[in-house]
Amino acid sequence: MLILSFLRHLDSRRKVHKDAVKFCQDILQRKSLDWVPVLRNDLSKPIHDVDMVITIGGDGTVLQASHFMDDSIPVLGVNSDPTQVEEVEKFNDNFDATRSTGYLCAATVHNFEQVLDDILEGRKDPHELSRIAISVNSQVLSKYALNDILIAHPCPASASRFSFKITTDGQSNSPMVNCRSSGLRVSTAAGSTAAMLSAGGFRMPVSCQDLQYMVREPFLPGPSNSSLMHGVIKSGQFMHATWYSEDGVIYLDGSHVFHSIQHGDAIEISSKAPNLKVFLPQHLLSQ
Repeated sequence: MLILSFLRHLDSRRKVHKDAVKFCQDILQRKSLDWVPVLRNDLSKPIHDVDMVITIGGDGTVLQASHFMDDSIPVLGVNSDPTQVEEVEKFNDNFDATRSTGYLCAATVHNFEQVLDDILEGRKDPHELSRIAISVNSQVLSKYALNDILIAHPCPASASRFSFKITTDGQSNSPMVNCRSSGLRVSTAAGSTAAMLSAGGFRMPVSCQDLQYMVREPFLPGPSNSSLMHGVIKSGQFMHATWYSEDGVIYLDGSHVFHSIQHGDAIEISSKAPNLKVFLPQHLLSQ
């Protein structure tokens, strides 16, 4: 019975998302707008020559699209499958019945047409969210992180060895910190409510241009370095890290986009990336 309920839940999620896609397409068709549908897994080149990108899915779809966008095109996220409170309460003792969070999505099927009209008629403007720029050995990575990055060993069970310091205009703002831990996470303000918050970080105003960092599960020989394991990289600052394990990976916004690193690689992290223009839900703007 439990397995049957879970399978019905999964099938419902598939159907709700599919119906949401069709619903949004019908509205776009009715308004005589020029648009082109693209599956998220088919994105492979930078997005140019459009007035707006509309993502239908959840925050993961917004994040994936953001990796192909600069600061010239706004994005509207439509949460196709919002969590249903009554469903979560019904199945809470059996399985996780949460659906999509849609933290960065300004619309659902219930208000998509109204939000779209507000945008087209100039009543709703996008907001600029900071992103993370990363360079490895002075080579800038082609993609920017909208949520967060994780620098870690390819095997999560293995310890990572690295050092870091924070600088402004080439001058150190912190001592060199040498770490042995399960990795280093850096988040934007938008990403501060995700894994960073779950790990004990703090929520940042969504418009903040600073970054927040945290050393994950540090092996501390004493109390002296504990205060340096979690902090902020100001908008005009850089974090300079050196990787001392044999192999490592920089993950951008989850596990799908990553860059491999090796012993001795120098990594620079900052918010000097092009901002992303996003139409945000009203409740985020009032925080």
